[in-house]
Amino acid sequence: MKKILSIISLFMLAACDDGDIVEKYTFQQEGIKVSVDVTISGIDSWPDGYSVTLSGFSLPQNDKTAAEYSEISKQIIPNGNGSTHITLGGIPQSVNYLEITVLNRIRQRVATLWQKELTNDDKSSRDTLKIDAGTINAGMFNYIQNEYFTLKCANCHTGSPWAAGLSLKEGESYAALVNVKSAKRADLYLVAPGDTANSVLHKILKGKDEFPEATHNHSDKLDLEQDRILIDNWILSGAGEE
Repeated sequence: MKKILSIISLFMLAACDDGDIVEKYTFQQEGIKVSVDVTISGIDSWPDGYSVTLSGFSLPQNDKTAAEYSEISKQIIPNGNGSTHITLGGIPQSVNYLEITVLNRIRQRVATLWQKELTNDDKSSRDTLKIDAGTINAGMFNYIQNEYFTLKCANCHTGSPWAAGLSLKEGESYAALVNVKSAKRADLYLVAPGDTANSVLHKILKGKDEFPEATHNHSDKLDLEQDRILIDNWILSGAGEE
């Protein structure tokens, strides 16, 4: 019996050694991989609850009718001179926009600072997609100026008497707002750093119930509640100029 078992064992060893061993499993990171170079400033001006990130989204950034949450993100931490090299791998095929963006605590986009659409060629490539995002001013007030004051307010608020003498044009708005007493309410400031309750900007964006002295209703000037929250958080964090 032992002799029979020995013969069977020899046959089994020969079968195992016959030919090359084929590797059954190969492990490879799925998704797209990108490498982004950027020089960025103003990140520290965003208070707790916000983070500046490299993120991927599956919805167009200008579709503000839908809640937009990042599918994948990585926080940007620049070096002393603002330059940074950031790599993000495993980006799902469903992502069609790569952005440098500000996210809130629930990873919802609140500010897009730079954007690149990912093409089908980008998604099908097995190579790392290398991108130069240039120079970006990520300052919180800079974003508020560009996205709110310049686009939605400065067409009326140019400093003319009929618009309360207030200029919200770039380069003039900060000095015209911060620590400036209200002409209509002597107990309030247009923007009181760290204090929304005593800031006309906060009140006037809430509507005439909050600031009945306003000549016009301003509550419809911002698209989303998160826009008003962002401005409030800028005031509460000290209303910095960066």
